Amino acid sequence: MTVINVTKMWSKTGGQGSSLKYDSFATQFSLTEGYQVLAEIGDTTPVIAAASGIPEYGSQHPSGVDAYVKIKDVTQISPIFWQVIISYEGQTFDATVDVEWTDSTSSEPIDRDYGGAAILTANLEAVDGLSMDISDAVVVIRRKFFMIDPFATAAYRHATNSDTFLGWPPGTARLVGYSAKNQFKFGAPLEQWDVTARIQFRMPLAGAQPFQAWYKRWRHEGLLVRNNIGLPPVSIIRRATDNLGQEVTKPVLLNAAGYQETDPDAAVFFYTQVYAQLPYSGLGLV
Repeated sequence: MTVINVTKMWSKTGGQGSSLKYDSFATQFSLTEGYQVLAEIGDTTPVIAAASGIPEYGSQHPSGVDAYVKIKDVTQISPIFWQVIISYEGQTFDATVDVEWTDSTSSEPIDRDYGGAAILTANLEAVDGLSMDISDAVVVIRRKFFMIDPFATAAYRHATNSDTFLGWPPGTARLVGYSAKNQFKFGAPLEQWDVTARIQFRMPLAGAQPFQAWYKRWRHEGLLVRNNIGLPPVSIIRRATDNLGQEVTKPVLLNAAGYQETDPDAAVFFYTQVYAQLPYSGLGLV
């Protein structure tokens, strides 16, 4: 048994669109189409619903809107005449961007006071082991995507921003969290990804420049020092000694050239880059 003819009915074409937030465009659609089917005696409802010329489940509405076949309402009018009403449902891509500002606090070691002077004992020894609570701004961005690239996004987990992002200069932002959730049926139109990204911003501290905000800051010190001997003087590297000539067991301050520095306020600090830099506009979050 086979379907003989399928004819689209102009009188059953219609539907509606709605806007959830009173936008100037529809965001949800419920559309219908009707078809007349001439079949053989004995044809069943599944045969009619699957007839050539009747849109398949999941097919997009011919107008191009984001509405897809969800329901086929099949009614037998006579032994050989049927009516099929196709219902399309769907919604446009949700481009809403949800932005939430919060903060994160961590305890970081310090060796300078608020004015930038070295923290010393009465005998001018550096005081170690002090820490300070630092609060960083964190932005949480939630939005939807048609598709994501987890491999490309992974590179941002080890990179700061090379561009100005949300008003923050290059080097101050770091992606500290990224999650994406999707649920779809195999073979059906792909659902949207719900993406949540957490980006932490750090103010440059202790004299650092903005691009050094996430650099590692370390004091130039060690057990080995440079020393000049002979005429003409030759620079050698030896174990540092104390005032009694005994080899030290605790690192001593070094100047930029590697010679021992005795003034704690003149301590040299280096900034080491540990993260790459990438344009955060490439994440497509805002």
